[in-house]
Formats: sequence, structure tokens, C-alpha cells
Amino acid sequence: MEAKLTEILRGRVTIVGVGNVMRGDDGFAAALCERIRGKVAAAVIDAGTAPENHIKEIRDSRPDTVLIVDAADFGGRPGDIRLLQRDDIPVYGISTHNLSPALFIDFLLSETKADLYMLAVQPAKSGTDSHLSIELEKTCESLAGFLGTALAPLIRDKK
Repeated sequence: MEAKLTEILRGRVTIVGVGNVMRGDDGFAAALCERIRGKVAAAVIDAGTAPENHIKEIRDSRPDTVLIVDAADFGGRPGDIRLLQRDDIPVYGISTHNLSPALFIDFLLSETKADLYMLAVQPAKSGTDSHLSIELEKTCESLAGFLGTALAPLIRDKK
């Protein structure tokens, strides 16, 4: 997975977190955004449960690559991650949000010329608490460390 992420994180990168911090593991993307904001050479946008409200902010970041991060049930083990391209994302069924991830990505494709990917993380739980499961906490820490390393060369390139 790290090799594939390294391969796609090219040019100006925008990371868009989608999820609800009040629903357990659905808050994964917000936790990741909090950990990496200001520490990676990428625009980091925590779009919450309404990513469609952040289209202008995403477009204005002039991305070459957009990585949408979301907790999504794809039948894996808690904490597993999958990197999905547009054709891999069903119109409905894997996300807990109002707007389908596929429709959101289609709209972004019409607004930007960026390469778009979704990084789906298998949740262990959802509910009405604001804490991540142990599995997703570990995945968040690992992914934040990886992104800090993978996007650091971009910082040096800008100097």
C-alpha cells in the first residue's frame, strides 16, 4: 500500500477527510487531518459529513492529486485500508454520508483536472461516541507517519 500511495502522491496534493467525529470510527479522517495538518506538504481539508460544501476550497487548492480519506465498510478487518480509484467506488453503499463518494468524486472531476483517489479505512465500530477504536487509532498513527515521510520531499523541493 505504501508503494502505491507514494506513486500517486504527485504534484500539488490535497487530502480531504470525510466523516463524523461523533460516530466512533467514522471520525478517522478528522483524526488523520488533525495529525497531519501543517506537517505535510499538502492542503489538508477536514470536510466532515458534507464534503460537497468544500468543493470551492478543494478547487482553489489547484490540486494535481486529491486523496479522499473516509471510513468505509468494504468487508475487511478493522484498520485495513484500500486505495480506490473512481471506477472502484460504488455509487451507494460503502459510506455513511449523505452524498455518495462516487458522486462527490464525479463532481470534483468536473471541477478540477486532478487525479482522484479514495483511501477507505475499514471501521471496527460506529456509534455515538467520539473515540476511535484501538485498531483505527493504530492505523491513523501509522498513516500519519507515512504521509509525513512521503510528502516531506515536496517541502524540500519548494525551497
